[in-house]
Amino acid sequence: MEPVYGSRDTLASYLEVWLSTHVAMNLRPTTADTYARLVRLHIIPHLGDVRLSDLTPSRLQVWLAQLSSAGSPTGRILSPRTVTYAMAVLRAALNDAVRLGVLERNPFQRVRAPRPRPRIVESFSLEQVRRLESVEHRLSPLFNFLWQTGLRIGEALALRWDDVDLDRSSLRIRRSAAEVSGKMIVGPPKTIAGMREIALTPQTSALLRTQLASLISDGLANSSLVFPSRTGTMLSRRNVTRAWAGTRKKAALPPLGLHALRHTNASLQLQAGVGIREIAAHLGHESPALTARVYAHVLEDTKRQAARRLGDLLAGLPPVPEPR
Repeated sequence: MEPVYGSRDTLASYLEVWLSTHVAMNLRPTTADTYARLVRLHIIPHLGDVRLSDLTPSRLQVWLAQLSSAGSPTGRILSPRTVTYAMAVLRAALNDAVRLGVLERNPFQRVRAPRPRPRIVESFSLEQVRRLESVEHRLSPLFNFLWQTGLRIGEALALRWDDVDLDRSSLRIRRSAAEVSGKMIVGPPKTIAGMREIALTPQTSALLRTQLASLISDGLANSSLVFPSRTGTMLSRRNVTRAWAGTRKKAALPPLGLHALRHTNASLQLQAGVGIREIAAHLGHESPALTARVYAHVLEDTKRQAARRLGDLLAGLPPVPEPR
């Protein structure tokens, strides 16, 4: 039985039921957790007391302006990406209100979305990840594996030895892990493109062989996970993030998050001359266009490097004779 709403209900009461029914029943737990966090932090504090019938385009436009100025509970300016996500969640909730007959139309139809700013991803240089290799920590193999393969952290945490074929130097990504309300939840990748097989470099194959030997010596040979905790269970994202912060500092690296290791792999592949289609398939992107858009700045750098190499080549050729 569908829950009963009225246009005189407050947005907060509507969203509470919407999250526990539509969102919880139809979306992945990780996505539902993200929706709930955006509602709690960036929607309810500003609009929670407003009745659904009083949600006007102008009120929503003011809300978006507030988010872009000092819309977080701490008063910090939110990133354009977070503002866009919060807007998308509220728009989806109000679309369902229209579907249920609570609202005649979605007021977002006449709201001007903030103009997205180009996002430049940050990564580490080859010299920097070489310094990372010299740092000794129990999770160092995981961190080096991430930049060498470009896997998402959730994919690496859920990776099992039966996904790895060291004889063929390849591995299959069939699942991903995420932390929701303090618990690690494993499921399939978000998209079909995420289900993939990738080839391993000799360096990564050697890293995995060493990792397997270490697990055997630590009495964790029965663990099916490639990168388990000390007790053989799945590592928590929170503990990995904490360990990464300490390891990064020891390696004297810039203060970038774990995802920068994935960006590092993509950047190094581009610098090595690997094609966009191959990189997109390797990373599990849905289309090469997405890969080209995310790494546009790296592509520009590689184009300039190619032009310099061509210039050096041409400079070494004998001059073209003048026509007679």
